[in-house]
This record gives sequence, structure tokens and C-alpha cells, in this order.
Amino acid sequence: MIGTPLPGSSNQRAVGRRGGVAERELKALFEEVAKLAPEYPLREGELLWKEGDPGDAVVLLLSGTLVVSHETPEGETVVLRTMDARAIVGEIATLDGHPRSASVRARTDCRVRRMAADDFRALLRRRPDILEELFLLQVDRVRSLTRQVTGTHHQAITDPLTGIYNFGFFRQRLEMEVERARQTGDHVSLIMFDIDHFKHFNDANGHQEGNEVLVKLAQILKRTARRVDIVARYGGEEFVALLYGANRDEANRFAEAARGAVEGHDFEGGSTQPLGRITVSGGVATFPGDASGDEALIRAADRNMYRAKQAGRNRVMAFDVTPQKV
Repeated sequence: MIGTPLPGSSNQRAVGRRGGVAERELKALFEEVAKLAPEYPLREGELLWKEGDPGDAVVLLLSGTLVVSHETPEGETVVLRTMDARAIVGEIATLDGHPRSASVRARTDCRVRRMAADDFRALLRRRPDILEELFLLQVDRVRSLTRQVTGTHHQAITDPLTGIYNFGFFRQRLEMEVERARQTGDHVSLIMFDIDHFKHFNDANGHQEGNEVLVKLAQILKRTARRVDIVARYGGEEFVALLYGANRDEANRFAEAARGAVEGHDFEGGSTQPLGRITVSGGVATFPGDASGDEALIRAADRNMYRAKQAGRNRVMAFDVTPQKV
């Protein structure tokens, strides 16, 4: 962590106030640093320090806004947060002796005071109560960042329309689970579902109603699956379910239960479909019997799904698959 917000800054509102005692202690720290550190201007765009620099000073932000950023291995600059007036910046690096964990640049013209690391550590040795408050505020900040990272990760792996996993996450997990099964001798089953005559439904009812069907179908599949199963939107009107440890018979039972649940659901506009309701066709494939790798497993399930469509739709095909190689 690279900076601590003091009472009165917008950053502190992000981590939450800890009560009057904390505010008094941090206000005292602010005042003591202000006495001991010289003031100087920092112009808009000017770099305070860059990632990897030694933690040789603590800076008190009197006015203006600082930007804390990190550069990824690909060279992309990611803004971690901004810091407003009445924030102390860089105290952790001065205490743990590690290089700066992020870069800090002035977003606007700023006024700052800079205190040498040795002076800052001497101040905290005189005032251990202030050090305790700094530590507790850092804990609050870490918790806040953890919630933000969790939320960002969830958005990155889920389909924005249906709320289930997206194609990218499914492919990563499929590769991982097939490799795990290869080492343990377990089964991995994959079921691919496609909504029958979905283009006809969209043409007859509109794409908004079609989106509602996708959302409800995703919910049905998720309710039918086990908690450990991966249900994802494969693309368009296609969905997949990844069942680790399930053999072909177990996967076929799941697929039939899901197909029946979809057929039994009263979708609005379903009566306009050629079969009189919304239905799905499914294809089942199991590692290692039907395929020797993850790509081949997808091809085997996809081929069985199209066999189900050719046989009249609203059914599941799980057998008579020619084993596929990677």
C-alpha cells in the first residue's frame, strides 16, 4: 500500500471512518509532519516517484490530487486510485524498506511537504499510537481493495447478459479439468446445448424477448447443475456444462434433466415455435472415452449436439461417438 488518507480527504471515505480517536491521532500526525517537512509545489503531470524507486521519503499532500498507477508487463498503465488533500503518501515503503510498489504523479497542481524516511520513522517511534492507527487504516484499505478486485474478477469471467460464466472462463477451466483428470484417472463430461429454432423465435417475437429466453434458460441450467459444475454461455444461443468427475451416464442424466426442465418451462412467446414451445438439443461427450484432449472433447460434444438436431431436435445424444484425438 502506498498511501494513507487522513480525516477530511475523499480517500478516507472510501475506507471508512474509524471514529473520533483515529481522527484525532491522524490529525496529530498531519500536524507534526507539517511542522517537520518543507513545503514545495508539484506541477500538473509531474512525477513524485516511479514504481521501483527507494522508499526514502513520506509526502504530505496539502492541496491538489495525486494519481497512483502501476505499469503492467505489457506496458499498459493502470490507475489504482487517486489521492486528495490531507493524505500521507508512501509511508509503507519507508517502514518496510521495499521499493515503491506504484508510481505517483500529480493530476493537478499540488502543494506537498516531504519528510525524510528516517525522520518519519523517528516520529512514529515517539508516537506508537499513531503507528497503530496507520496500520488499522491500511487494513481497512486492503479489505476495500479486496472487494473491488473480487468484483472486477467476477465481471471478467461472467457473461453480462445471462450472469453465468463466459466462454473465456469455460475454456480455461476445461483445459485445467482435462489435465487434472488425465493425472487422476477421473472422468470429465461436457454437454453442449443449443436452443432449437432460435432465429425463428427472434424473428417472431423480437430480440428483446430472445434475450429473456437466454437469461431464463441460463437460470434453468444453473439450477439443474451441481454446485461444482461449470455452466457457461458458449456463444449466441449455445450453452455448455462442464461436469468434473461425471461419467457418460451421469452426464446424460443431467442433460436429460436440463432438457426436460427447459421443455416444461412456460416461456413467453414459446407457442410461436415450430415445436410449440422453447426446447433445446444437447450433445454429451466424456473424457477420456470420447476424446483425448479438451479441443477434441468440444468437437465430440458439438457433433453429438448436431446429431440431436438432425434426429428431430428437443433431445440429447450421448452415445455412438467416434473417439476424437486432440
